Amino acid sequence: MNDDRLHDAFKELRRAETAHVPSFKRLWDVEPALSRLRSRLRVGSTFAFAVVLLIVLAVAIIPRRPAAPSISTWRAPTDFLLQTPGRELLDSVPDLKGTRQ
Repeated sequence: MNDDRLHDAFKELRRAETAHVPSFKRLWDVEPALSRLRSRLRVGSTFAFAVVLLIVLAVAIIPRRPAAPSISTWRAPTDFLLQTPGRELLDSVPDLKGTRQ
């Protein structure tokens, strides 16, 4: 390809692309886009605030379950079977000094 044909091909390509390119002023004028963005952010932040508020209210309103009793306060239902007759004799130490003369 010689230079003239290459020059003409690029000129035609430039002409075809400029037909679809928006004007610089329209691209530079970002105010409408910013106002749309601000309104979207306002709606989004309002929605997020409402969701957080609902979660906080739900946590505050829902009754809490009472705490489970500690394992140290638990008693087995069959503990009464361990209380045998004469158990008090096994719980104490006999006094051997008093019986000796």
